[in-house]
Amino acid sequence: MATKPLRFSIHQLIIPEETPFTVDTFSLIDDSKLETTNINHSEEEQETFSIKRVSKEVRENRFICLYFNEGDKFPYSPTVIDTADLQEKENPRSPEDIEMSDQFFVLIDVSHQRLYLSDQRRKGTFLTWLREKISKEVNIKSIIDEETFLDKINSVSRVSFAIVPNLFNSSSQDALSDHIVNDIYGFGAEKARLDLEYRNASVTDDLKNKLASIMKQRVQFKEITIIGRSDEGFESVFNLEEVINKITIDVSLQEKTNLLDCSIVFSLLTDKIKNT
Repeated sequence: MATKPLRFSIHQLIIPEETPFTVDTFSLIDDSKLETTNINHSEEEQETFSIKRVSKEVRENRFICLYFNEGDKFPYSPTVIDTADLQEKENPRSPEDIEMSDQFFVLIDVSHQRLYLSDQRRKGTFLTWLREKISKEVNIKSIIDEETFLDKINSVSRVSFAIVPNLFNSSSQDALSDHIVNDIYGFGAEKARLDLEYRNASVTDDLKNKLASIMKQRVQFKEITIIGRSDEGFESVFNLEEVINKITIDVSLQEKTNLLDCSIVFSLLTDKIKNT
């Protein structure tokens, strides 16, 4: 049986009204619903242009699995070729019938506030759809790798990281003074978190080197998050715990239809996320 590699892009999902969001945040989305997109030809009549079946499944009270199966009425060919005798014949499908052959898979991980999309090009349309369904403001921020991130941003708005006492050694003390270290752990804390906020500080070579240095100190510094802005004004998030911005699974195609079984897709994806 043939297999298809399915690559999911990874994003940070932000819902300002509910931070962090929970499974209940998505309760307004139906478990299964048929949605239509229509084109108005006149005031009296309306013609269905496309149909979309949306299915939702909650797994382990952690993963929201959204499956979009779509089909368009157009284009439609009045004739087809019969593969048995290679003769042209009238299309047995009525112009009013729609084949649901387009698939789009979305996974929301409540535990890590993450969003996985099987087609990065649909991020904008999915964002609009989700905002409408849950009636809340929603933002999607891409998680990208270290080198791409530093090359892309021209300003920084926030840097945060945590320090664990038994991991604090001489190399990391170069980054923070002994006085700060003593003050932090004089309270007997198990972990210290530092949040550095900037008013869109320009990324100079000096700042870029300091950011790169923090990124490389995976042992001393934990939970590193850097938020920067590109020339186009888009905000990006770098999270050291998730430097891989895509995750790929190999899924078997169903015979004849060449479609993917959504249950298998989500099982493979959630297993890989939990084991990564």
